[in-house]
Amino acid sequence: MRHDNTKTLFAYWDARRLGRSAPTRGDIAPRDLAGLLSHLFILRRMDRDHHIFRLAGTSLCQMHAREFKDQNFLGLWRGHDRQHMTALIEGALSVPAPACALADAASLDGRSVEVEIALLPLRGPEGWVDRCLGLYQPLQGRSLDGRPAVRHILKELRPAVEPESSVQVFRGLRESRVPARAANDF
Repeated sequence: MRHDNTKTLFAYWDARRLGRSAPTRGDIAPRDLAGLLSHLFILRRMDRDHHIFRLAGTSLCQMHAREFKDQNFLGLWRGHDRQHMTALIEGALSVPAPACALADAASLDGRSVEVEIALLPLRGPEGWVDRCLGLYQPLQGRSLDGRPAVRHILKELRPAVEPESSVQVFRGLRESRVPARAANDF
C-alpha cells in the first residue's frame, strides 16, 4: 500500500471487522470515510467474470468520463490483465483478506497516470463474502489533463494473504522442536 488513503481505508476496514474475517456492508459508514468517498467503490460478485459496481465515487467516474453503476469492473481490463484482476478479486473474497494492484490508467493519446487499486472484502446481507470495498487512487498527483482513461495496464499485484491465526496454542511446540538429524550428524 503506497498511498496514505489506501492505508487509511485499510485501517478503517480492519477496525470494522471486529475480529471477524471481513466486516459487513452495513458496518461501513460513508460519513466515516468522507475524505475518501470520491475514490471509493463497492463491487458485488455475481459470478467469477462479473464483479458489478454497486457504487462508484465521483473521482473514478470523472477520470473515465462515464458512470460505473451496474457496470462490470472487469470491463476496465483486457487480455491477461483481466485474468489477473479476476484472480486478484476472487482471491480477496475467498481468503478473505485485502488485495492491491498498481496499474497505469491511459488515455487514447498515450498519457498515463499510475493508480493504486485496493480491494477489501465485505459480507453482504446474506452473510456471504461477496462484495469488495475498493479504492481507486491516482498516485503522485498526476492527471490525464481532462482526457478520459480508456485502458489499464497492470504493473504490480499484491494478492490477498491469509492472516495468521490469533490462536497460538502450538507455536511454542514448533519453536522448541529439536531439529532432525541425519545419520552423520553425530
